[in-house]
Amino acid sequence: MRFYEDIKYYYFSTNPSTDDEERSIIVRNGLEYFKEEMTAGFKPERSLYANIIKYLCITAFFGAVALMIYFSSTGNVAGVVYTFAGLFIFFGIIAAVPSKTPQRELPRRAKMHPLVGSALCISIGLGVLIPAILAPAYGYTKAFVAGGASWFVICGLFFIFYTVMEIIRQSRTSGHTVTGKCIGYIKMIESSDGMNSHYHNVSTIGTAVFEYYYNGETYKAFQDDNLRFGVLHPSVGETVELTIDTKDPYNIYHRKNTGARIFAFVISFIALAAGITLFCFVPKMNDDNGFVVDTRGGQVRLAKAKFDDDLISSHINTDDFTVGYYTVVSSTDFDDGIIVELSNGDHRKIPVSDKEKYYDGAGVYIIKPAGGKSGVNFMADEWEYKGSHEVNYG
Repeated sequence: MRFYEDIKYYYFSTNPSTDDEERSIIVRNGLEYFKEEMTAGFKPERSLYANIIKYLCITAFFGAVALMIYFSSTGNVAGVVYTFAGLFIFFGIIAAVPSKTPQRELPRRAKMHPLVGSALCISIGLGVLIPAILAPAYGYTKAFVAGGASWFVICGLFFIFYTVMEIIRQSRTSGHTVTGKCIGYIKMIESSDGMNSHYHNVSTIGTAVFEYYYNGETYKAFQDDNLRFGVLHPSVGETVELTIDTKDPYNIYHRKNTGARIFAFVISFIALAAGITLFCFVPKMNDDNGFVVDTRGGQVRLAKAKFDDDLISSHINTDDFTVGYYTVVSSTDFDDGIIVELSNGDHRKIPVSDKEKYYDGAGVYIIKPAGGKSGVNFMADEWEYKGSHEVNYG
């Protein structure tokens, strides 16, 4: 990968190790680069085409975030899911549009054809959208599991594909070797907490920068998949044999990193195995226990819990019972509870804590065992009867 002397994405140093003072400089450079990137992200481009693409993406992103917040605050789960999926699909389509703005190659930003990233984004979006559309018909739990399975399979296939492409790209360098001299190291921060972390909470990674000659020209480059922790090698001034890609002389290798490739394959196959396993569980999934989602607007019940004859028998210890469906006519405070009148004329005493459930017009399943015992209640807002008894509506 080409070494840029004027970029703040990384820091150039001739010191193979990194002390606290240098680490603070690296973090400061990283923050400055981050601010420059953020500022440049909103500045107008030179061409109308580039401006349309840029501001369309910005508008889509912030618009989607606003929509998801709105849908979440109103409890519209479908709106949140469709907006989230649509955002991935939209950026996948945009990624396939040829860019007329030259992009610098930077470490940790893979050399990948735009169509690959486009296909990945669209696949992830469809992996959310399709199960969500089918959920009301086939079950929300099935959709949730199928969506998770899709993500695992898509990511597993993507990393296998990417690793294979890296192996192929590295194999292209085997046809020509040059002698390169280490002139220093690029260093950058790595932190799970982001750029704003204090430098004591981040790690410094880096790799050697080489200067070499090819076809009468001088090149400065580094191996982009060789960022490492600790003391860096080789030493400044040391010469090593480099393999280069004759079609891209900045694409160099001096370490094969076979272990990293094997690790990438292992992780990819684990993701694939997890996805396939989840897909195998999909036919066994159901919404018998209901499906509730927490949103900013409160809990939203997407599917009611099911109760059948076996569940009823476990509560009243008999198979001889009747099932009635009635509505709440009125409720009256009484001592330490509430007296509820139902549409069939019955009265039920309920605790004060359940008063909100028994609002006027609320549906209630009343299970009455033979012998006139009180039985049990199931709120129709939360439960759905799936047994063999005929339901008496009154």
